[in-house]
Amino acid sequence: MQAPTPSAPGPISILSGPATGYEINQEALPTLGGPGQVNPYMALTMLPSVVAQNPDAYGLGNIVGGTKGIRIRGESNPHGAIGTVDGLPLYGIDPGPGSLFLFDMEDISHISVYEGAIPPDKLAIFTTQGVLNSDVLWPQKGFGGTISQSFGSFDFHRTFVRLDSGDLSTGTRAFASFSYTHADSWQGTGASPGYRYNGEVGISQRFSRNLVMRLYAAYNDMNETNPRPLNYAQATNLGANYNLGYNAALTGNPGQDINYYQYNQQKFQNYALFGEIDYRLANDTTIAIKPFYSQENGYYRYGQSALPGTPSTPGVLQWNINHDGYGVVSQIATTYVNTHFKLGYWFENLQPPGPPTSWDAYEFANNGALASSPVSWIQASPTAGHLFNSPFFQMERTFDRLSVTAGARYMIEQTPSINVYDVQGKPTDGKDNVSGRNIDEWLPYLGLTYQLAPAVHAVFSYGRNYGAPAFNDWVSLLMMSGKLPGGSVQQAWSNLQAETSNSFNLGLQVQESNWFLKPTLFYTTYHNKIVSIYDQNLGIGYYQNAGNAHSYGVELAAGVNPLPDLSIFGSLTYSRAVLDQNFQVAAGSVIDAQGKQIPDTPRLIANFGATYRYRHFFIAPRFQYMGTRYADSQNQQPIAGYFLANLDLGYRQRVAGLGKLQATLSFANLFNRHYIGVIDSSYLQSPSNVNFYAGAPLTVAGTVSLRF
Repeated sequence: MQAPTPSAPGPISILSGPATGYEINQEALPTLGGPGQVNPYMALTMLPSVVAQNPDAYGLGNIVGGTKGIRIRGESNPHGAIGTVDGLPLYGIDPGPGSLFLFDMEDISHISVYEGAIPPDKLAIFTTQGVLNSDVLWPQKGFGGTISQSFGSFDFHRTFVRLDSGDLSTGTRAFASFSYTHADSWQGTGASPGYRYNGEVGISQRFSRNLVMRLYAAYNDMNETNPRPLNYAQATNLGANYNLGYNAALTGNPGQDINYYQYNQQKFQNYALFGEIDYRLANDTTIAIKPFYSQENGYYRYGQSALPGTPSTPGVLQWNINHDGYGVVSQIATTYVNTHFKLGYWFENLQPPGPPTSWDAYEFANNGALASSPVSWIQASPTAGHLFNSPFFQMERTFDRLSVTAGARYMIEQTPSINVYDVQGKPTDGKDNVSGRNIDEWLPYLGLTYQLAPAVHAVFSYGRNYGAPAFNDWVSLLMMSGKLPGGSVQQAWSNLQAETSNSFNLGLQVQESNWFLKPTLFYTTYHNKIVSIYDQNLGIGYYQNAGNAHSYGVELAAGVNPLPDLSIFGSLTYSRAVLDQNFQVAAGSVIDAQGKQIPDTPRLIANFGATYRYRHFFIAPRFQYMGTRYADSQNQQPIAGYFLANLDLGYRQRVAGLGKLQATLSFANLFNRHYIGVIDSSYLQSPSNVNFYAGAPLTVAGTVSLRF
């Protein structure tokens, strides 16, 4: 990873090089990450062009399905959380929580975000929405540890412990950490989470001056009540619906019992194991090999007013998610004739979902109880995994004042092959089975940095990025397969395409000893975006890669230390993100989307924060403004913008013989604003079937920690 530009005031650093990148340092994570200290999205709210939200007061709400509450320059990942860990795509396609809640923030050294043109060595399965990477805090050189205890609103309590061995005589370092978290749902009945147990261990072994091996393992077990969504009428009348939660008891009325809190739950266990072998062949040549493995087991359970395949039968769906993945990233870096070269290869095999492979549907029995067995389901098994192969190269060279970075990545995605089974688990007639196909794209990159003055650089970057095929169309087609000609499901599967984008960035990087300024102009075109449109041959609508779009805007990130104990930082974004055509979504029905702002994408975002230290005390206010957003592609459903204030108060003191003691008191949503946070909508969205999630109210939490 490129080193951050030194001496960055406040919690945000601008990453050196031509790409548009930012870093959140370890010292800032306890404040920006909030008392929940798990969800990395929560630490990104001050960055330009980032919309990072969560329906839970502590950032632990996991929305059912692929939407996880983050957009960057109007782009989101429809297939789960974005983010890599130590540069590894542990969970790239995952409707479950994946890596989102797998790592405690005390075990993270820093978080970086790249927007727009993505360099070839920043690996992620899908990059059109940007790349977020969390680097873990490997075992430390000296013996020490961290103990922290938090309490807060809604019966929140969290305990965290970490212990580092320091350097041993064998050249070994190791650490282990554990945490437990609980909080009640702020909307009423239920918990978020009911429990979260997390454990992480790491070991580093130096065999010689040139060879180091590391191993890291993480485990997370959690359950929670699903965040309760609102419809548009409810979302625009928050005075009556802001605290709308799930029912505490059964009523015997199926239309009401779909909202019973026990029927709207989720439970997941996640594991990850990854390693790193670093070998120095020569002073200017290194080899890195990083194998990894991940596994997820769990389910979502949620009420439905009409079960799939029925016109109006209420019931409960259980989406079973059990899958794993493995892979390796290898890279060699060297310098030759004053040019830095990187050459690498990434391989990964992911088991579905997505698309979903196991849904159980339960009707109601007497008195609100569920039937003992499912009335219908989707049960499928992959016969070949979701494969990714991607060689990449990158080179950098400086010519006097001009630095050039160039390279490319070749992306080969093989969609999975899936067989369908009936309710008894027996193979069907095979007409709904699908065989995978290869999708491949070249992703070139060019970056230029020109030094205008000792502290001023002009930067330009261009990159072609890779986005998601619409493989979730398989479920829609499967449910309607009885009405379709034979071979229709396979035909649609074979027509899958990758979304691609071409991103251009032009800006300045000004870095003085006590202030920085980074303005950026950006323009991006998109091809093959996922949209749900009408297929005239089949007479139905389903998700396809058929949309074109573009976005443009201006970003500004800045920070200054006007006084030794005062840092001020902020960001400003204005952007337009629009689809380039109208779409037929049903027979005789067209969505007039051309030139309209893409749903859940504000034109204006502004953030401002400061930290002031006086002796052992500090105060850190932060302010966020989110402009008006639309829930639909015709911009007929506006959602009002909002202004939020957060405040952290703290005390730090080094205690002789113990270590560094810190106490903080955090106020999130200080003025208790009622607002809509996450909007669960797609790029092409009709005014119906959009889910809205209210943002959490005033939340107060205190934390006492000791580092020794």
